[in-house]
Amino acid sequence: WYYDAVSYVYEHGLMTGTSDTAFAPDANLTRAMMATVLWAMEGSPVVNYAMTYTDVSGGAWYAEAVRWATSEGVVSGVGDNRFDPDAPITREQMAVMLYAYARTQGYGASGRADLSRYADAAAIGSWAETALEWAVAEGLISGTSDTTLSPQGQATRAQVATILRNFHQSFGSD
Repeated sequence: WYYDAVSYVYEHGLMTGTSDTAFAPDANLTRAMMATVLWAMEGSPVVNYAMTYTDVSGGAWYAEAVRWATSEGVVSGVGDNRFDPDAPITREQMAVMLYAYARTQGYGASGRADLSRYADAAAIGSWAETALEWAVAEGLISGTSDTTLSPQGQATRAQVATILRNFHQSFGSD
């Protein structure tokens, strides 16, 4: 189900594999990986911004991505001056990052879907509700079934590839 999306994100430079020969579609995407994907979509800019995250080393492979994303308001920490870069990203965290990125780019970020059709809508964090309403309205994110959105579920690389393809086709350019 994810083959076309993985091919698309790879061909458009939105995501790479976990090695030269593997994509690992069922592996969870981490918070650092998501920041890196958005940073790459922006052209990998270098910014002069002092991060205060105690768990993001300046030499980490994702440090510049997190620095940029934080400076732009695309990402924020999880509290106590931590970013939690290696934590698997939840579907609602991913939606919030994508929504924040869309807003910084001036993309239409005003669509709202009624999420009450999902049995697990009450599990959506209040801080993520607007972002998920937008992502569903834009056709970027769909449920993990007809009746579940799985907002607290961990996002796999295949799911993120599908969402990024949808995002790029709606808002990006070739």
